[in-house]
Amino acid sequence: MLVDQPAAQPNRSPAAPPTTQRVQPTTDEAVWQKRWWIEKTARILRGGYGLGPSDDINALLALPEEEIARRFMKDVRFGDTILDFNMYFLGFKIDDLKEDGVYKRPAFDFSNAVAAAQALLTGGDYLKLFDLEGPFFMPPLPTVPDDPPAPEDAGLKLEDLRLKAIDEVEAIFVGLHELGTRSKPLAAADYCDKFGAMINDSPAIHDKLNRAFNDSEVFTVMMRGRVLIEPLEIIARAHQRECLEQPKAQASVKNLTAAAWTALDRYYRAVGEILKFEPSHYKPKTVLEMKAFDLSVFNMDKWLAFGFEQSTALKNSSTNFNRRRGAYMLKHFFCDDLTPVGFDDPQQHVGGAHGSDTPCYGCHFKLDPMAGFFRDRGTYFFDYAADQTLTFDDGAEIDRAKYSTAWRAPKGAGREWSTGYVRSPRYEDHNDYGTTIEDLTRIIHKAPEAKRCLMKRLFEYLVAEEQTIDGGYLDELTRSFEQEAAKDSSAAMKNAIVRIVLSNTYRQSNPDPRACYDHAAGAKVENAPPCRVAFILQKNCSQCHSGPDGNAGLDLTSWVPAPDGKSHTFPHLDRARKQFAPHETLTRMSERLSASDPNIRMPKQMVMSAQERQELFRWVQEELTRIAKEATR
Repeated sequence: MLVDQPAAQPNRSPAAPPTTQRVQPTTDEAVWQKRWWIEKTARILRGGYGLGPSDDINALLALPEEEIARRFMKDVRFGDTILDFNMYFLGFKIDDLKEDGVYKRPAFDFSNAVAAAQALLTGGDYLKLFDLEGPFFMPPLPTVPDDPPAPEDAGLKLEDLRLKAIDEVEAIFVGLHELGTRSKPLAAADYCDKFGAMINDSPAIHDKLNRAFNDSEVFTVMMRGRVLIEPLEIIARAHQRECLEQPKAQASVKNLTAAAWTALDRYYRAVGEILKFEPSHYKPKTVLEMKAFDLSVFNMDKWLAFGFEQSTALKNSSTNFNRRRGAYMLKHFFCDDLTPVGFDDPQQHVGGAHGSDTPCYGCHFKLDPMAGFFRDRGTYFFDYAADQTLTFDDGAEIDRAKYSTAWRAPKGAGREWSTGYVRSPRYEDHNDYGTTIEDLTRIIHKAPEAKRCLMKRLFEYLVAEEQTIDGGYLDELTRSFEQEAAKDSSAAMKNAIVRIVLSNTYRQSNPDPRACYDHAAGAKVENAPPCRVAFILQKNCSQCHSGPDGNAGLDLTSWVPAPDGKSHTFPHLDRARKQFAPHETLTRMSERLSASDPNIRMPKQMVMSAQERQELFRWVQEELTRIAKEATR
């Protein structure tokens, strides 16, 4: 976590501030506590930079803490903090965004992370972070190749090699066009043969251009942007129309020449935009200086927000059917890591391997519908929607239409596709369905789980990943963010940051990771269950299991000493009004949490969020493990 990283400036830490900034010795512990808080907050909110010579520590000590935090957020380095957090939220945080003051390539790789950071700094919509399509932020082109150059390119700088490769490919398109524009144009049949030869030589043309770029540019800009794919498709379509659907001698040289010009223009505009990102004249030093690529050169208006890093990590094979991508979405946008804790029995029988195998269905009922949003995305998230076949990252191919049938909705479902964010296989009104990536973006923006997940990750980022957070406190953070984000999401995000850096948890210098230092207003703390699960129980279980008359003799709102005097447990009385042993209570809870039968599953006839069920189930299992270990001592 960023808070555990050393300050970016050496010899500057809360324990040893520069002599010129030291406050006069004092016995006032509160002053030193505040100074520690200031140094910690400066380092977090200013991209890893702690207090420096330009900071007047005495002036800062005189200010309210909220004002201090907001002052730090006005620093230009705050943009790096937000970009770093955005990458953390997306699951691809790197140790340092910059090296020698220059952004590393992965810092540009997540277009929604960059767009959201820029929006926050300019008062725009921070929730662009949830957009799965948007602008494309290209890093400066590389100066060092991934692989050694070929002998004919030896000695060339990579920038010069790019110009050489671009010119060589351009000459191929120019040559084809000139064959139809010279004073004596090529005969129609011969011109058709030249078009056919270029199509057959397509792999070599790709290799000729790609040799000047590294893998990241090849698989994102070159392939997904269709730098050569689209011009060569223009050539192929013209060849098909003029030379294959009729005798070659009847082909229109004029039409073929026009197609050659269109392909050349398409290629020329694309590489012209790419060359704007040569490092000799593009060196962004702040988030706001990161420049969006002009997507119109690709005949596109939006870019899929899955860059090279994500494409590499989330490969789609001929066996996983986008499930890795679906699991990624659930984990990082909904904080659902797919711990299979039972499920609500569906209204109708579910067939197939994952339907007949109960443990499998516990994950697949929500995993597969999420994976279906990417059914047209093959290798490196390339869009095959217009193609008959789809190529997987493992090189296998499949008929795209046949492949898509895996997500066709059953008859009578009232929708074409079974793709969406599924909370329950039984109660369909709790689910959000859609068809496209645009629909998935809409679902994320709408889902309360996504905003709660955002606040959870923000707390982890600013405090510590392993620190327990009270569910009620997290809900309060989320409610405030949701209300404020409806008017101004950038202000809402800044306010959320302030709330957390002013929290009791953040102020702890050596917090117990199992303890909660912040609670919801009015929360019962004394004799309450452990804070990790207290709010979950209060929200989902207390209606039936509260007080001495709770159903089945169980009170899930209290945490009392167990009969053995060595541990704590819930009040749970048998018919003779005797307390059950802790392991018996917890075992019964485990069974009812993981059951799929609605007559046994708890909470009864209610939909409990997957995340809360998973967290409560994990805690129960950990308690049972602890009890078992103590019994063997």
